Amino acid sequence: MGLPALRHDAHVAEIRRPHLRVVKSASKSPSTSKRRSTYTNASVFQAFVFFAVVVVLVSVLGLGRVWLSVQAAQASIDSSKLRRDIKLEQYQGDMLEVQQSALATPSRIQAIAGGTMGMAPAVSVSYLDLRDDAAHNPSPALASAKHAPGEGLSGTFAKAMEVAAGEARVLLVGDVGLSSSR
Repeated sequence: MGLPALRHDAHVAEIRRPHLRVVKSASKSPSTSKRRSTYTNASVFQAFVFFAVVVVLVSVLGLGRVWLSVQAAQASIDSSKLRRDIKLEQYQGDMLEVQQSALATPSRIQAIAGGTMGMAPAVSVSYLDLRDDAAHNPSPALASAKHAPGEGLSGTFAKAMEVAAGEARVLLVGDVGLSSSR
């Protein structure tokens, strides 16, 4: 390895720096320097206050955004819980409708009526007309039943059976439950 080549010139004169000196200004007085430092300090203080206000404002806005994000996340969590609860309630409602339809089957009602109340299918059916105009204008069948002595007792018995059948229907509806409104 070789060394770098250096050139040594003997006639290159040394470069000298000029001699510098400090010159004091005659117009400078102590009161002027105090004013300059006061203005400088006041402008620095105003800049600092402005910077502090900007930092506080940006911090408040940032905290507000974070707070809103937290509230949005909480609302999302609550919304998903509500959706889950709604689905659960709909499922339970569907299951209750299935149970109600199973309990309201005619064969079950007939079995309950025959087993617990000793009821049997009706041999004959009689209808009563309970409208207001029927009281003022009796039908010919009711008029003949009033006048015929043999049918008066059977007519009264038929009415008693209808009242009993109506009471049995009320009891069965109470036992089975009201049918769905759908």
